[in-house]
Amino acid sequence: MFARLFTQNQNRLYIAQCLLFLAALGAFFSLASPYFLSLGNVNNVLTAGAVIGLMAIGATFVIASGGIDLSSAGVMAFCGTLCAFCLQKGGWSPWLALPFSIGLGGLCGFLTGFLVNITEAPSFIVSLGMMSVARAAAYIVSKGMPIYGLPDNVISAGQGQMLGLQVPVLLLIVGIVLAWILLTQTQFGLHTLILGDNAFAAQAMGVPAGRVRLKTFTLAGIYSGVAGIIFMLRTNSGDPTAGQGYELIAITAVILGGANLFGGRATIIGTVLGVLCLGVLQNGLNLLAVSTYYQTLFVGLVLIAAAFLSRVRSQR
Repeated sequence: MFARLFTQNQNRLYIAQCLLFLAALGAFFSLASPYFLSLGNVNNVLTAGAVIGLMAIGATFVIASGGIDLSSAGVMAFCGTLCAFCLQKGGWSPWLALPFSIGLGGLCGFLTGFLVNITEAPSFIVSLGMMSVARAAAYIVSKGMPIYGLPDNVISAGQGQMLGLQVPVLLLIVGIVLAWILLTQTQFGLHTLILGDNAFAAQAMGVPAGRVRLKTFTLAGIYSGVAGIIFMLRTNSGDPTAGQGYELIAITAVILGGANLFGGRATIIGTVLGVLCLGVLQNGLNLLAVSTYYQTLFVGLVLIAAAFLSRVRSQR
């Protein structure tokens, strides 16, 4: 009971730190640019953050279980490209192409988890291989070229609004709620955190480590698949080069939100705040016309700082 209360207090502390960082970024960019706090720009931040947000939520479960998933961006590109191919060249119905593509994302995650289980190799090595496989599959499907000309009804639905929100933002909110329920209100979420905290103790307690690991990677694949669909809808294309480097941004958001890089602690709220911090940082730098080279530098520095903080937290 005490350990659970202590963990909750730690989570609150890390969420408060993330909120403070977000507030500092907001204050700085609102003073530096008169357009930052405009309603249109806020909507741009939320819409642009939907892809990274869904990938980061999926990565939260993998990191909480003590693993690392580097395949998320490759899977995202593969799912979006394949869906565009099915819609534009295959003539598939959206009701078939969309779930099929998302399901293949889940299959990629399942295969990653399965290979980690049977080889007992580090997850970052296996997922790195899956990243290459998924990215190559996207190039093969599209023959190395983006697929344009998606059906108008699909694009209008994906770029429209529901309940006063952009569809990508609404999908992100649904993904956040479902992930929060899974991580905090189910046995699966509890087993995920126990496995990440101490794999040997988890097995001694009867936690099915292999099955839990399989589920976390599959869930991450599904979230990456949905992210790929959103990217496809926003750009009106299936692009095999989509999301290059996004996997590192997603991991950065998870760690920035208070997750332990070595597993055992993570929160969905913290991950969402981490995504917002990175989204605000990138958006603010865009408004200030900062070169993309320097933007990559800033994201890299945030990743290093987040990894350092995660190490410090794990030693407390």
